[in-house]
Amino acid sequence: MRKLSIRVIAGILFSAIGMVSLFLTREALTAAIWLSFGNGLILSDLRFSATDEKGNTYVKPVPKARYYTAIFLIVFAILLLALQIYLDVQDAGANETN
Repeated sequence: MRKLSIRVIAGILFSAIGMVSLFLTREALTAAIWLSFGNGLILSDLRFSATDEKGNTYVKPVPKARYYTAIFLIVFAILLLALQIYLDVQDAGANETN
């Protein structure tokens, strides 16, 4: 088995938390935050190995498209978290007036 980096392991953990929170709480926005951040971490650092024509094994670099997608997912998670905070503050303000 290949050695996984800390970022990939953290990404798997965050994605698992997102899936569990989706099934238990049924809050899609919270699950989307966890899943987006976790998948961004996984995409940013997951590396595959290949074999060259001489039979040597080497690690392929992360493609730029996958790297940019990972950055987008992490930024998207931050924006979703800001939206979640905004909605929670609005909900708390509505409950105070009643």
